[in-house]
Amino acid sequence: MKILKATILLLLFWTQAQAQDGSDIRYFKPLSIDNSIVGQFVHFDFYRKSFQIHFSKFAGDARAIDTVIINIDNIPVKFIEHRVDDGFNNWFSQQYLQSIDKIDGQTIRIPKLKLDSITATSFQVTMFVNYYDANNKFLIDKSRQVDYWFDKKNIIEVLVKSKQR
Repeated sequence: MKILKATILLLLFWTQAQAQDGSDIRYFKPLSIDNSIVGQFVHFDFYRKSFQIHFSKFAGDARAIDTVIINIDNIPVKFIEHRVDDGFNNWFSQQYLQSIDKIDGQTIRIPKLKLDSITATSFQVTMFVNYYDANNKFLIDKSRQVDYWFDKKNIIEVLVKSKQR
């Protein structure tokens, strides 16, 4: 009987531990963003909500992955959204844009944006642009920050990094 009680107790503890989730992301509609968010780190979810895309990938919908073209050094580069949004564990550091196109054999990754200003139609940001070689080695000497703007009409949701507590 003691073994049965201990087993039940362990199962209850395990199921509670497995139910833990977390997030350091707040989600906003583009039109609800005001100057209180300026200066914070953000990601943009382009065209369709990434949460919906995550689940449509399981259904085999290859069209589900959003892409966006960003000009880097006056070269249009196609990026894909890398999202780890499962509704339970959503961490800001796991979201980024990654280039499909390679520049000089290198992949570009944009791990975050800093929101600099807002207009009626666009967001001005500082993009943190990182380069990786063919072996996925981070090229710190090439990485830099780039001023850029995004049209609000292409953004479905703004992901804002929650402040540390």
